Amino acid sequence: MTASPAALDAFDLKFLREFVVIAQEGSIRRAAERLGIVPSAISRKLSDAEIRLGVKLFERHSQGMNLTDAGRMLVEHAIHMSEEQDYILDMLGQFRDETRAIIRLGAGEGFAADLMQNGFPAIMQTFPNLRFEIRQAGSEELQRLVASGQVDISMAYDPILLPGTRSLAMARQPLCAILPPSSPLAGQEFMDLATVLEQPFAILNSSHAIHRLVARAAADRGLSLRPTVETDSIGLLIRYVTAGLGITFLPRFSATIQEARGDLLIRQINEPLLHTASAHVSVRARRRLPRSVNAVATFLSDRMVAFRN
Repeated sequence: MTASPAALDAFDLKFLREFVVIAQEGSIRRAAERLGIVPSAISRKLSDAEIRLGVKLFERHSQGMNLTDAGRMLVEHAIHMSEEQDYILDMLGQFRDETRAIIRLGAGEGFAADLMQNGFPAIMQTFPNLRFEIRQAGSEELQRLVASGQVDISMAYDPILLPGTRSLAMARQPLCAILPPSSPLAGQEFMDLATVLEQPFAILNSSHAIHRLVARAAADRGLSLRPTVETDSIGLLIRYVTAGLGITFLPRFSATIQEARGDLLIRQINEPLLHTASAHVSVRARRRLPRSVNAVATFLSDRMVAFRN
């Protein structure tokens, strides 16, 4: 197969967006369901694209489809083209009387209360025409969503920054022990990790940065990590503590509302590694940010407690 010099010119943005969905889903059937079109239509478009380009874009196997090197290159091009379109449409919006830009946010669950109390009020008052799509995920998944262009802005706790992402704002947010008021440790303002781990405790599962931090700190001290409960829900962790069942680990900003009500206590842990953790506002690297995305990211960084040092 030989590609025409103008092969890419024949690809409209609609196909490129569909191609990205196929890559994300790893299946024509799942991509078709997500896009609301019949699988044969999207399969036909993909086969036609491979013929015109003269390269295979996917390796097909019984478990699904994996991008080839050429396919990964086309995904990057497709995301770039989509972002450039979003950018120019956002810029043109200044010449219209009203715009309805959609901002795609990704956020860890622990940022929810801070976002609604401190971030959104100022944004909604200043930009009443903006709309938001919000996805909740763990730190590692949020970085993947940013790198792949599936969210515009992410708010993540102590993420491992991936190639293709960059942080617009970062603030140190030590990981703390969250205790019920009835805990035998309630009288201590600072405590050792070993003491905390001797108590019944619940923790986020291994898809979250908090688990990685505590596990690493425990391993460095030769301590065992034996939680009573592992979960992917911060809400459940807080209920575990307020029910008086034991301790958990969260950054302070995730539990300040419950602390103010007297439902729980927040205590620092004398463990240097846990003090290095930070909250990040991240976007995709090498991207010209639309004005609306840049403005929202700035408001979040300035208004939310999580991003104040």
